[in-house]
Amino acid sequence: MIQNPEKYLITAGGKIRCRRCKAQSSRTKLQCAKPALKDKAVCGHHGGYSTGPKTKEGKERTRAAHFKHGDETLEAKAERSAKSVMFRYLTDIGNHCNMFYKELKTRGRPPLGYKELDLSDPEQLAIAILKTFPI
Repeated sequence: MIQNPEKYLITAGGKIRCRRCKAQSSRTKLQCAKPALKDKAVCGHHGGYSTGPKTKEGKERTRAAHFKHGDETLEAKAERSAKSVMFRYLTDIGNHCNMFYKELKTRGRPPLGYKELDLSDPEQLAIAILKTFPI
């Protein structure tokens, strides 16, 4: 968040006083130097002109126009998440059994559906083994 955002901008050699865009640069953390659009808080560069589709048909047209391939469908995401869960449990089992030279660590946040288990407990170890088999 900008520490002390300037509310107004003086343009045209001091003749015009207008509201300043509230957007912030992610790189320099400085406030945008452009004037905001009328009845908006941001300039046209930072999304002041954008309203997006409002009707259901308009949203469907946008969705259809941006559809390129089936790699990012909800089904594909769910399948990829299930495989990530399976891989995470396999890694946990391998680490528990000392199968690797050193403990493998997975990067990033855990996938949806993954719950960290205490593999020293036989019941939870059995649950982890069952989750590694695709159903």
